[in-house]
Amino acid sequence: MSNAIEYEQSIRKELQELDNLEIKINKLKEEINRLKSNKKVTIIEKETQTRNPIVQAKKENDDSFEDEVSFYLANYRQLSDDFSDEEIKHILPKKKNPRFKDILLRLSLESIKEIKEVKEVLKTEELTSDEIDLCNRIIEKEKRKIDYIKSRLLVSEEEVVEEQEEKNNIVLVPTLFGNIRIVDELEHIPSEYYPGFKELIDSILDGTFKNVKVFASNSNLAGITEVKGFKVRVVFTRLNYNTYALVTAFVKKTDTDKLYQESLVGKIRDYHTLESKLKEKLDDPEFLEENEKSVQQLWNILSPKEEQKKKEMI
Repeated sequence: MSNAIEYEQSIRKELQELDNLEIKINKLKEEINRLKSNKKVTIIEKETQTRNPIVQAKKENDDSFEDEVSFYLANYRQLSDDFSDEEIKHILPKKKNPRFKDILLRLSLESIKEIKEVKEVLKTEELTSDEIDLCNRIIEKEKRKIDYIKSRLLVSEEEVVEEQEEKNNIVLVPTLFGNIRIVDELEHIPSEYYPGFKELIDSILDGTFKNVKVFASNSNLAGITEVKGFKVRVVFTRLNYNTYALVTAFVKKTDTDKLYQESLVGKIRDYHTLESKLKEKLDDPEFLEENEKSVQQLWNILSPKEEQKKKEMI
């Protein structure tokens, strides 16, 4: 009897701790929203023409935040029960991300909701011992995520410097005929767009993922992501915790271009036929060496002639 009472008290204590954490997070979010609201009021007061552009800018900003959260949340949910600190570190935003705190708070709220839902199941359902064990593992995993997020919110300046030196890896996806798709595509795109493409690829390498957007899960592009600049797009996906496959790059004139959509679906379909082989080759030195040559070819295309001359002089 005493064990049952102690268990119930333990559950109540954990729920209270989670409630307290959620209250703190909500207060932080309210403060963030208040500061953002004050900034918007200032902008509106200065606007003398029309308010419509401001409303549109707010909507686009909100949408881009949700897109960014979706990108991190997808990987956050896929962490295994025994994830390491190194694994979760690589799927969270970096400190230099301007939405660093907002995104981490949002992810922790997702964990809090998951824990509450599972604990409700434990209290109300007749479960087998295996199901109870599964619920407890889920709770423990989400608690570990929250603890790690707490530590990331307190990241030191030394860690920020170290983080800035860390780079993700990229693998260039070939066509079914063996050519490097993104290299072939860029060679047929006007060079005026190259700085934009370089900026997007750099954002994948340094983990900032500029204007990132995950394609809808109910579409033919599920599981694929893009980073966006002015008219330029780079489509990519994650191969492991710090390696990303660059699938394609293109100039997008409109969001309703039917030919673009059909072409992209075909390229993603081709990628999926190669995906498992690419993952298997990530430990193959010969493959990595060939990929590095392709990456160098990519940079040679994207780099201004002045930079290429500097490299040749070194």
